[in-house]
Amino acid sequence: MGAYGVHPTRYGNLSNDQLYAMFRESTYSKLEENEKLDLLQETVNRDALEKGEVGAPEVRFADLPANESGNAANGVINVNRNMAVNGTQFFEYNGQTIQHSISDYNVQSLNTVLHENTHCFQDQIIDGTITIEDAQKTAEYQANSFTSSAVLQDGRYQLGSQYLIGETANGYYCYYFQSTERDAFLGAEERTAAILRGLTEKYGTEPSFEAYAKSVESTGYHATEREAIERFQNPNFVRDLNQTLQNQYFGTNVPVDKNTEAAVKAEMIATHKSLQQQITQVNNLSAKEDTKMSFDPNKPVSLEEYNAALRNSVNAYYEHAINDPTMSKEEAIKSTAEMSEKYIDAVQEFQESQGMQTTAGVSMNEGTQSIGSNGIQTDANALDATAISAGDTGAVDSGVSGGGIGDDDFGGVDNDGDGVDDGMDI
Repeated sequence: MGAYGVHPTRYGNLSNDQLYAMFRESTYSKLEENEKLDLLQETVNRDALEKGEVGAPEVRFADLPANESGNAANGVINVNRNMAVNGTQFFEYNGQTIQHSISDYNVQSLNTVLHENTHCFQDQIIDGTITIEDAQKTAEYQANSFTSSAVLQDGRYQLGSQYLIGETANGYYCYYFQSTERDAFLGAEERTAAILRGLTEKYGTEPSFEAYAKSVESTGYHATEREAIERFQNPNFVRDLNQTLQNQYFGTNVPVDKNTEAAVKAEMIATHKSLQQQITQVNNLSAKEDTKMSFDPNKPVSLEEYNAALRNSVNAYYEHAINDPTMSKEEAIKSTAEMSEKYIDAVQEFQESQGMQTTAGVSMNEGTQSIGSNGIQTDANALDATAISAGDTGAVDSGVSGGGIGDDDFGGVDNDGDGVDDGMDI
C-alpha cells in the first residue's frame, strides 16, 4: 500500500467551496510553504475519497526537474517545489541560470495533484486493491502498466514496454494518449475547469485563470487530440493506440489501423530500451566496479525472455477473462487454454524468425502443467503460470505490476507560447 493512509490537515473542517477558494491567486500567493502543502494534501484527500481509493496518497514537495510538475509512485505524490511554492522554473542556458515565472502556478498546482492522484487511483485498480465496474477501463489500465511483452517488428521479436514514455518521433502522442495518461490529463483538466467555473461564478475571473484557460485552449487534451488525429491520419487514433497495447498484453487480435499499430510497437520497443538503459546507469553508479554488466540496446530478445513475456500475457488474459461479467468461468478457462496453445505456436514462430532450430515439443518451462476444461487439454508443455483446472482457478498469478504509473521524467510543454517549457504532469 506504500504511503496510502490518513493524512489530516489544518483544512479538514473547510467545505469544498472554502477549500477550493484558497486556490485563488490572491489567497494562494500569500500562503506559506507548509500551508500550500496542506492545501494540496487536503485536495488529494477529498479526491481520493471521491474516487473510492483505499486511503489517500501522501503529498510532498520535491526538487524536481524544471520540466516535471509532479510524479506519483507507491502512494506518494511529489510536486515540484519551485513551481507550487514559488511559481518559478529555473533553466540552465549557456552556463547561466534563467528564471521563468509561472503566471498560473496556483492553478497548475491544483491540476498537478489531481493528475497525479488519478495515477494513484489507477495503481490501486491495477494491483487489485480496488475494483471498478468498468471492465474495459480496467483492462486498458492493466495493459498499460510497467510490464513487457514480445513485439514482432520487421520479422524479429524484441521486448517492448507496455507503458510508453515518448522516445520515438511520434512518441509524445503515444505517451499522452495511452490509457493511464489519457485519463489523468483529461480528468484533471475537466475537474480543474469545474473548480475554476465555481470560483469565477462566485468571485469573478483573474489573470491566473485566464492564463490557464489559454494554455488549455492551445495545448490541452482536445487540442492535442486534434494534432494526433491529423498526424496519424486516423480519427480513431486514441482507441487504436490502446487496443494495440491490449492486443500485445492479452494476446488478442482486435483489428486496428496498421500505421498506428506500427507506431505504437516502435514506441514500445524504444521505451523498453530507454528504461533498461536508465536502469543500467543507476546500477553502474551504485556498482562502478562491475564493468562487465552493460545493457546492449540492439541485443535481440532471447527465447527465455520471450517465454516469460508470453507467460505474463496468458496470466493477464486469464485474469481479464475470469473477471469479465460477460464470460462464464468455463468460458474463461477454455479461452485461456486456447490462448496457451496459440502461444506455443508463437514460440515456434519466434524461433523461426530468429533462425533458431525448432523442436517438435516446445518447452515453455522446466515443469509440465496443463489447462483443462470440459475435456479440453493442452499440450503437456503449456505455460506453467497458467496451470488452471475447473476446480483450481486460483493457480494463476496476475502478472500485473501496478507500481509507479507516471513516475518517469518527460519533456515539458510550452503552454503559454513564450518558448519556455511550462512543465508536465506525469
